Amino acid sequence: MLSGELFSRYRKELAGGGLLLFALCVYCIGAGARLFEGLVLTGFLWAAAIFDFRCGFIFDWLTFPMAVCALGFRLCDGGSGLLQSAAGLLAGGAPLLAIRLLSREGLGGGDVKLAAAGGLWLGWQNAFLALTLASWVGGLAALFLLISGRKRCGDEVAFGPFLSFGIWIAFLFGDELLRLCGAYFCG
Repeated sequence: MLSGELFSRYRKELAGGGLLLFALCVYCIGAGARLFEGLVLTGFLWAAAIFDFRCGFIFDWLTFPMAVCALGFRLCDGGSGLLQSAAGLLAGGAPLLAIRLLSREGLGGGDVKLAAAGGLWLGWQNAFLALTLASWVGGLAALFLLISGRKRCGDEVAFGPFLSFGIWIAFLFGDELLRLCGAYFCG
């Protein structure tokens, strides 16, 4: 399906939810150099979440530009974060690629690419945090769907919205969350 058709079909959801998320992003980040980066990432993640939820796909025409933008932002920072981004790509994408291969495609390729692109934005530590958050929230949502009877064992549940949530939270609050976890677990 062409991107223009999808954007047209889901324009109200993309615009309505996107505006709310943009406002939250502005509130959480405040004015500064990181705000534009946060708004761009928010747009990519919201579109990925909507398309995966509605269509069951996270498209390459979305994840590839997301990855290119992440690299562009790192280059604009003087390239100092390129090694962290490369490590984030592996930390985000490799675990989901392993799950995809071991589960015989129980996880979509778009999820793997979204996690890898998100890792480019986050670096390795926050990429792991994003995967952890996505797994916990997605697992709880799946459990709720099973208990409520809305889904049965073997039914598909889109992971992209949860992955987008994990990446977004890790981008906004990752460093603080990692500090809190380190203080809690390491004394």
